[in-house]
Amino acid sequence: MKRDPLEALLRLRQVAVDQSRRDLADCLRAEAEAEAAVQVIDASIEREAEVVSDLGAGDAEVEAFAAWLRRMRPRQREAKRAVEQAEADTAAARAALAMAQSAVRVVEEIQLHQADAARAEAERAAQREIDEMARRGEPPAHAIEVSLSRQH
Repeated sequence: MKRDPLEALLRLRQVAVDQSRRDLADCLRAEAEAEAAVQVIDASIEREAEVVSDLGAGDAEVEAFAAWLRRMRPRQREAKRAVEQAEADTAAARAALAMAQSAVRVVEEIQLHQADAARAEAERAAQREIDEMARRGEPPAHAIEVSLSRQH
């Protein structure tokens, strides 16, 4: 049996879709982790700010908070940049998945077109055979089958 190259291409395209789905899942997971890291930092800053804003906090606590906050701001900015990068990676992964799915649809459409063309060619060949038999004065094969079935 002859191997259909389009069938092999379709399998290859489907593997690419599966890989794109896995890549997207990884990106979504990384994005969620990056967002969680930002939330943890934001919550700790908010919590510490509430403690210091209490009227009973002394100058030492306020100065300690200010020093701590100076260390936390770069971490917060880096965490937010990580979220932005993860979002960009997720968008790219979504686009790659869409392209992979489109490639599968293209191969499927080519297969349908080829199947339609093969059916049309088979119908033309059958019609040519009927026309040739009619030209020679022979009854078509299906007419012989019908007359034989009536005799029994």
